[in-house]
Amino acid sequence: MKSASSVSRNSLIQSRRLVPRMRSDLQHDALAFPAPVRRLLASSFVFVIGRAFALPVMVLFLTRQFGLSQHAIGWILGGSMLVATASGVFSGYLADRMPKPRLMAWACVLVALSSVLLSLTAYAWLAFLMLALIESALVLRSIALKSMLADYLSPVERARAFSMNYLLINLAFALGPLFGTWLFGWDMAAPLWIAAGFALLASWLVQNLAVNVPTDAALRASAAVVPARFSDTLRDLRQDRRLLLFTIASMLTSFVFGRFITGYLSQYLISSRGVQAAADLLPAMLMVNTIGVVGLQYLIGKRIQAQSFLRWISLGIAMYILGLAGFMFADQRWQWMLATALFTVGEVIVIPCEFMCIDMIAPPAQRGSYYGVQSLATLGTALNPVVSGYLLTHFSAHSMFMALISAALAGLLCYVLGMRAQPRCVAKPAAASETLSSARPRAAQRMAGTAVRTLRGFF
Repeated sequence: MKSASSVSRNSLIQSRRLVPRMRSDLQHDALAFPAPVRRLLASSFVFVIGRAFALPVMVLFLTRQFGLSQHAIGWILGGSMLVATASGVFSGYLADRMPKPRLMAWACVLVALSSVLLSLTAYAWLAFLMLALIESALVLRSIALKSMLADYLSPVERARAFSMNYLLINLAFALGPLFGTWLFGWDMAAPLWIAAGFALLASWLVQNLAVNVPTDAALRASAAVVPARFSDTLRDLRQDRRLLLFTIASMLTSFVFGRFITGYLSQYLISSRGVQAAADLLPAMLMVNTIGVVGLQYLIGKRIQAQSFLRWISLGIAMYILGLAGFMFADQRWQWMLATALFTVGEVIVIPCEFMCIDMIAPPAQRGSYYGVQSLATLGTALNPVVSGYLLTHFSAHSMFMALISAALAGLLCYVLGMRAQPRCVAKPAAASETLSSARPRAAQRMAGTAVRTLRGFF
């Protein structure tokens, strides 16, 4: 029998061999993207790492700068996120009507200016306004980014690009908080200045993409059917039953996933085991989650395809449920780590699936509006601490986990109903459909036309 030291030594050797292989695979796949897509992904990483410098110390900054109570800070942060969520639909409309690279550049500049003004202001109401502008610009930039990735890439390649972008976001948040905390100790406004600098660099990376955006005739022809007025866009969005079902499903899964470690699990551990136990477990759980996302996100995400969407989303939600059941009955430390690992697998599956389901149903000329509606799903993340705190206060701890499991199952049901719903009829000029046949590869055309019909038969 091998000793424990030999087993750990062999595991270390295998991990050292695996890491270079994973790095080479990522480099190969990243280089396979078109040059504009690589610039978009680089801009996303640069922008988010600046955000990761400032976000973790935002509560400390507001406390020291304005002397606010935690209750007031909660209202400022929550209110700014609510304003940004409400702006999502209009941001999507702008992404359909204006050049997307210009919108991304403007959003980055707005974040930079608002971050600098936030570091200089002495008024709490002005801080709320700056944070609302920052959060709204983040929503606008995210919608424009996803729309541009869909414009540049075929349906098969989009899952890889979305997974790569999510991987880069997690890498940024794995690195940024360390430096942000150090900078805050030097000067409490320094993380905001660095975030502004990174935002301007991200703006520079995308500002010249306007001349390189694909301008095939199919997209130009389909743009002719974009409603001229925002009210007409809202009417069209309300008529798409699949979009409404998918948005509700995303809201429910966001309620389950959003801030699960720093949110409801923190509340549960503090109320049931005390502050010290929570302080011991939470950092280890965060480490397991970070390693799992960074190691698995792209490897799994690039394999998710439209034809097997319901199988993947069902597997992801099943992992959520297994993780929640593990949290509910966990007693020892290894059980908490195992439950976190299972939940993390669900995260790396569900996140790209949520983008893919909208991408499958969105007309090319209204992708921005569809992604804008999907951004309303963040309401689920905002509601989670409120609902979880209420259940932990007035009911047993298990009732919170049962409510989360029920929300996950309801989200899966909405996805199934959305795939079975009839698509909204979009009037297109005849020339657009003819040009579309020649503009897209034949395989991608078959996928776009038959994905939903194939998925209806899954159940």
